[in-house]
Amino acid sequence: MNPQDDELIFADEISSPAEAPAAQEPPKAGWKVLVVDDEPQVHTVTKLVLRDLTFKGRKIEFCDAYSAAEAKKVLAENPDVCLALVDVVMEEDDAGLRLVEYIRDIMNNKAIRIILRTGQPGYAPEKEVIIDYDINDYKEKTEMSAQKLITCVIAAIRNYEYIDALNKLTAELEQKVAERVAELDESNRKLLEDQEAGKKLQNKILPKPEKDIGQYHFASRLFPSLVLSGDFIDYFSISSRYIGFYMADVSGHGMSSAIVTVLLKNFIDNKVEKFALLDDRTVLDPHEICARINSILLREDLGKYLTIFYGIIDMETNTLSYANCGQFPCPAFFADGEKKFLQEKGTPVGLFKTPVIKTNEIQLPEHFTMLLTSDGLLDILEGDLDAKSSMILDNLAKEGNSLESLIESFKVEQHGSLPDDITFMRIGK
Repeated sequence: MNPQDDELIFADEISSPAEAPAAQEPPKAGWKVLVVDDEPQVHTVTKLVLRDLTFKGRKIEFCDAYSAAEAKKVLAENPDVCLALVDVVMEEDDAGLRLVEYIRDIMNNKAIRIILRTGQPGYAPEKEVIIDYDINDYKEKTEMSAQKLITCVIAAIRNYEYIDALNKLTAELEQKVAERVAELDESNRKLLEDQEAGKKLQNKILPKPEKDIGQYHFASRLFPSLVLSGDFIDYFSISSRYIGFYMADVSGHGMSSAIVTVLLKNFIDNKVEKFALLDDRTVLDPHEICARINSILLREDLGKYLTIFYGIIDMETNTLSYANCGQFPCPAFFADGEKKFLQEKGTPVGLFKTPVIKTNEIQLPEHFTMLLTSDGLLDILEGDLDAKSSMILDNLAKEGNSLESLIESFKVEQHGSLPDDITFMRIGK
């Protein structure tokens, strides 16, 4: 658990006497947590650990089910359950897994967070379960300490709150669109306002245009073809040793593609948080990160896919490990007078059940410059593909090749209307 999270309260505190009586607000509804397990002792211990937990002023409310069949009834009566702690083996060896399929596929409940807990991991190996079932975490009961349970529950509730807010926002937007059909001009004006609000949100979650992490300097710019962008970039410190960064390009344009970029950032931010809290090293594995994004996009059936370049810099060994899933042009790299593209790449994520994803590793020299750009840049450069590729490498190799000078050399801002989003990320040391 993050010790700086002052929103968590584990026991009642004694407050000082008030000087004057004040009207008290009615207590907020609690976070409903469903415990599904055929062992009464598991219910008792879970409640004992979480009974005094408060998150954002709301306590935990427990719902109990001692079988998958009971859980279905409880969920039907309590559609606002935010988290289900589900045992794998109950009335049947795979009862918990069948319950997960019921929740996601029959109830079509994508918001509820599901944590599988098992005392018999041999019945459901972790890797296969995570890949094949839409769950949010998988824990063996023997390793589930009180602290880890609290951490998992808080992380799950936080994600549920985020997704629930996003769902409400989406429903609100759809409702607004439906109400404006009769007045087309007004509808267009309001829709533009919504997109501008979405643009502000998207800009807010983008990284700072210039940022130093350790000895590495990151710079970025995003030029959307419409109000909202389907491109996204991020760079961030994972620990004192590791830096993460990625560039993604979601298929299509507009609101739907922009929402996918928000979901992508939330997914990777969650993995960074799990590394810090639970030593979950998924965020350090480019192959695993891209494979899980692929599974999520296929499972959610959003009609979207994306290309992504995901990299991890190890500052102790000065190495870069990365996976390129369809991102084109490939990143340009310049060091010691040599200019080249990091050519290794795989398939986009969200298209195939078995995508081609390969983790590559290179040694980073003492001084280098690396440029990532989305394929929108190729649409505005002149010449054939070889000429465009040469122009990217030649400009990167020029002395004093700051990101602003690179953008100027490509004449991006001279184009009034862009055919596609154009995004840049420059990394230097």
